[in-house]
Amino acid sequence: CSGSAMGSREGILEYIDVMVKEFDYWKERENCRSDMVGDDQAIHNYVFYNKQLKGAVAIPHRTGAIHVVGYMADKIFRKVIRKRVKMGLSEDKFEAEEYVNSHGYKMSLGEPSEEDRWRDWMVHQNLGLGEDGFMDRETGFILNLDGKPSPQVHQYDRFGLHFQSNFVERMVQDILDKEK
Repeated sequence: CSGSAMGSREGILEYIDVMVKEFDYWKERENCRSDMVGDDQAIHNYVFYNKQLKGAVAIPHRTGAIHVVGYMADKIFRKVIRKRVKMGLSEDKFEAEEYVNSHGYKMSLGEPSEEDRWRDWMVHQNLGLGEDGFMDRETGFILNLDGKPSPQVHQYDRFGLHFQSNFVERMVQDILDKEK
């Protein structure tokens, strides 16, 4: 992922026009094409760094309105899987991944998982990935560097299947219940 794009209506329409023109140009040239999924990232970076987007700026990671968590989320997910295997709690990484997706991070590493503390979804042991300050244990929210909740979280699916059903869906229901 090259990040996320946001802007005014006019800015996004310009972005789409520039991207489509660049796609058309690249697809006509053998040396520019890739059969790889996600080759739009290269075009996105190309048009940005070649200043083809008027007024476009890069926002430092974890400081803006959109927090792309994919890389860190996958690192955390994979580390919990490896740690579960290393602790002898699963035979191999495939069994461990299935368990983590079914039971979440805490139970996967032998930590108690209290039903009434579902917001505290991250394991308490430090995984050594720089995850301190990444989420608020009281709310479960992913945080920006200033300690405030990230307004939008992109690629949260990289935390694994359990995160969607046992945090995101509960958080949405909790918000809906409070609005009643």
